[in-house]
Amino acid sequence: MNFEENQLFSGIAPDQVDRMLPCLEASRRDYPAGKLMYSYLSGQASAAVLLEGKASVVRYESSGSRTILESLSPGSIFGAGLDFHTEILGSVHVICDTPCRVLFLNYEKMIRPCSSACPRHLDLVQNILAILSRKSRLLGERVEVLSQRSIRDKLLCYFSQLSCKTGSSTFLLPFSMMDLADFLSVNRSAMVRELRSMREDGLIAMTKREVTLL
Repeated sequence: MNFEENQLFSGIAPDQVDRMLPCLEASRRDYPAGKLMYSYLSGQASAAVLLEGKASVVRYESSGSRTILESLSPGSIFGAGLDFHTEILGSVHVICDTPCRVLFLNYEKMIRPCSSACPRHLDLVQNILAILSRKSRLLGERVEVLSQRSIRDKLLCYFSQLSCKTGSSTFLLPFSMMDLADFLSVNRSAMVRELRSMREDGLIAMTKREVTLL
């Protein structure tokens, strides 16, 4: 992934990004699939950019069940200061779905001008504010889905959001069936039955992960 394509470094030339990285105490790390690569319980002061791979932000309940809060793809940003998690959600972790390469940055260094007075540091701060605004919108979308009372309504609301984002009535689900159930906070078997019923009622067509709203 090229840094200039990432929202965090938007408007900052690659050579300027290279000069900023030491000031931000940047470090790259590789993780295998299934590895926990970040925990909000640890109080880490790092923000992170997912350079390669896919990961999930997951909350584990005391009962052992889990909820997927966010799906991360290359370019996604997470960690200290960039998510709406509190100490109450101490069981929130970032888990690698595939092998991942991550760039960790010191968040305090990101939001405060460094001693070198990097000329594009203000651009970085403005980009952080834009990222927080986007995450706020995504949070609102998730609340809209979870506020639906029935499994069918949750599915239709989420499918409508995906349709709007892709600009098409046909789109690919970013989750497996198990992960989709965890994302919607519903029972997997009940969700699969509801999807079958929605197909029979002519609301959707579905082939593996491809869904078409009818």
